[in-house]
Parts: sequence; C-alpha cells; structure tokens
Amino acid sequence: MLIFSNDFARMQNYESYTKTQNEQKQMKYKLLSMVESVFGDSYARLKPETRNAIDMICFLATEKGFVYAKDTYFAEKHDISARTIRRVMKTLEEAGKIVKAHRSSSKHNGRGAAVYFFVNHPYFAYWTTYFGFDVQAYVQAENAEIPCESKDEEAKKVSTYSLPNNYIKDHFMYKTIPFIKGVPKLINQAFKDMFKESLRDLYLRVRMASQKACQSVSMTLSKKDIHSIAYESIHVLFTYIKTRSMSFEEQCKLVYRIALNKFNELVQPEDKTNKKETVVVTPRKIVRKEMLPDWFKAQQEQEQTIKSKESVCTESEEEEMARMKTILSQYREELDSLC
Repeated sequence: MLIFSNDFARMQNYESYTKTQNEQKQMKYKLLSMVESVFGDSYARLKPETRNAIDMICFLATEKGFVYAKDTYFAEKHDISARTIRRVMKTLEEAGKIVKAHRSSSKHNGRGAAVYFFVNHPYFAYWTTYFGFDVQAYVQAENAEIPCESKDEEAKKVSTYSLPNNYIKDHFMYKTIPFIKGVPKLINQAFKDMFKESLRDLYLRVRMASQKACQSVSMTLSKKDIHSIAYESIHVLFTYIKTRSMSFEEQCKLVYRIALNKFNELVQPEDKTNKKETVVVTPRKIVRKEMLPDWFKAQQEQEQTIKSKESVCTESEEEEMARMKTILSQYREELDSLC
C-alpha cells in the first residue's frame, strides 16, 4: 500500500495520543512488552544495541501509533546493521503486531520508505478506517487454516489432517521425542524434561567454555571429556536452581563459569608437563682478540719474564732449605753415634 504526500502530511499533523511525559512512558512500556512477548526468551539474548534500537522504535510510535524513520537511521544511531532492523520489523510483522505500508517516492512513481503501524496502539483503529487496511491480509491468524475445495469438484479422500505447526507440543507423543537437536544423547536423557528447549543454549555455553580453554593452551579436547564436563556443569546448575530462582540469562552465565573452571582444571596438569626445563648457562669468559700496540705487547712480555724469575727463585729457595735440613739431620745422627 502507498501513502501519498498529502496523506502523510495529515498523519504528521494529527493530534498526539500522549499528552504528558508519564503517558508517553506508559505507552512505550506497553509497546515494548508486546515486542518482548513476540521474541520470548530470545529477546534477552539480543545485543544491547539491538534492544536499544527497539526501545527507540517503541518510543517514536507512542504519539501517533506509527514509525516512519528509515532502517538506516536506527542502524547509524545504535551502531548496528540495517539488516538487523529489517529482521526485527519482519518478525513483528509476521507475528501480526505491526502493519507495513510505504510512502510514495518523490524521485519515481514507486515505493519509498516504509511506515510501520503498531496494532496495539489506540490510534490503529483510526488509521485502519482512514487507509482501509485489510488487516486479515497483513496479520496471520493464529488458528490453523482449513483447506477448502470448490463445490463443482468431488471431495477427495485425504489421508492426513491439516494441523497447525505447533501441534507437536500438544500431542501425546511429544514426551517420547528422543532428543533435542544439537545436544548429546546423555545430556538429553538426563535433562530434557527439566530444561526443555533451553537445554540447547546451556550446552552451547559449555562448548564456548571448552573452546576458550583450548585456545589458551593450543590443544583440543575429546568429545568424551566435553560431554562429561557438560553433564557435570548442567547437573550443578540444576541443583543450584532448586534452592533459588534465576533468570535464563543468569543460568547461562553460571553454567559457562562452571564449565570454564572444570576445563581449566582438566587442561592445567598437561600444561605443566609440557613446560620445558630451564637450563642455567654460565656466562663464557670473553677473550679479546683485537690488535694491541707494540709497546703494550713488550710490557706484557716483561711482566711474564719477571713472574717466571720470581717463581724460579721461590723454587730454588725451597730446594736449598730442604738440602740444609737433610745435612742437619746427618750431623745429628753422627753426633748421636759418637756419644
């Protein structure tokens, strides 16, 4: 649907629904809670920048029930990609919480920037009558569609029923589903009934902890070690939440810290054995090999000759003392014999 320039000018000049700041805040929280209900648990896992952009979109829609700023505007304001904004708005549109229209482009006859009308805003009924929105064409019905056939043709026998996509969870065979996709069999059997679909996110935190522990030591762990530590970490989390209530984000942080500590303990002894022993190397005596002047060489030779003479003198004195001692001993023996 196209919104022409005169209609868009009337939209901008229309009276605001919120008169005070308190009313504007209440309306923003109302629209924001609607967005959180659409995303469910995944809303807490969105990036803070994305949540801030959603908060700004809800704030701009409080006055007149629509937002006409471009996706690139929100992307530049909050440092995210325009594709992220489009993906968020598409999710809300598929859930039937907003209706999308387009302004007529001033450069060509085609569509321009998108305008999003919030279904939960009180002014939505007015915009529906003014523009003639076919709400059933935009909003998907929550009930399953019943297939119909033309009256001219005979009714065909169909072997199956047309069931909605969420029939599996209400089916009596739902509890016998063997495993949650992406989670090992051992952990599925032990914790599937306790954590349901959130078990996949908890196991993902354990895998992230194993990757961080392996990066610090440049090694890989076996699947058996990862599965056993994942089982122990989730079991510790289960015993912990029995005594106190925790949000899902806090549970993910806790199981990540538990698993990271266990992986570090597993890797630490191997890291110690791999350390090489440090060898103490004594410094070598530096021998100078540069050229010396002739006068220095002559002085060194003179000192060496003096040292050699002194050593010879000391040796001769010792020999003379030994000889004198032997002579004295001989004289003593002769005197003793005469007596």
